Amino acid sequence: MLPDTWNENECNSRSLEDDFQQATLHVMVMYNGPCTHVALRLYCKKEGAIFWDPAGGFANDKVYVNPENQEFNFDGSGNPDSIRLNDVIIKSVPSINQYLVWRKFIDTHAAEIFEFIIPQDEAEELWTILRNGTKRSHPKGAFHTKAVGGTCGLSIAKFLHRFADDIVEVKTVFYPHNLAKQLYKQNPERVIIYRDEKLYYYIPPEREDKRLLSKKTKL
Repeated sequence: MLPDTWNENECNSRSLEDDFQQATLHVMVMYNGPCTHVALRLYCKKEGAIFWDPAGGFANDKVYVNPENQEFNFDGSGNPDSIRLNDVIIKSVPSINQYLVWRKFIDTHAAEIFEFIIPQDEAEELWTILRNGTKRSHPKGAFHTKAVGGTCGLSIAKFLHRFADDIVEVKTVFYPHNLAKQLYKQNPERVIIYRDEKLYYYIPPEREDKRLLSKKTKL
């Protein structure tokens, strides 16, 4: 699915850490044999990071029974610091690097991570929607993050289609790889590829041309 015209670059894992002055949206498509999974991570300066893992397994051994009283069930060792509520990690949100380490542990052999730099105000709005959901009175209707098993791709595609249409224009699709096909056409800042335990990044040609022009202008 990676366009042939995109050049490969080695990726330093430190570049995946949050830039505290920059709002970013990452859509992560994971490949584990015949199984694929999609997760979403959003960072904004005001609220910090939030991680949506619809019907996923990260920190799935520790979930709230009563969020108001901070009561939870804990079953197994898993991730003792991270806690999820309605498939959203609400405590000790993993960085992309931390999530990739966990994916390696469960034998994920490849990943496509689509990076979009977005306005702070839009990031704050999306953060609130992911954290709290929406009611029927919302202009775009009711929304919640809890997903049924096997619907990770559909859940994130629906969310992007409904609430992030100013950032990406995607159709609602079921399979994660079909979502990835669309995201390649949405002019991401870059796409980080993990395969064979190595990291690479790719930049759309139009963005790469702008970067080269910017460098020449500075010279």
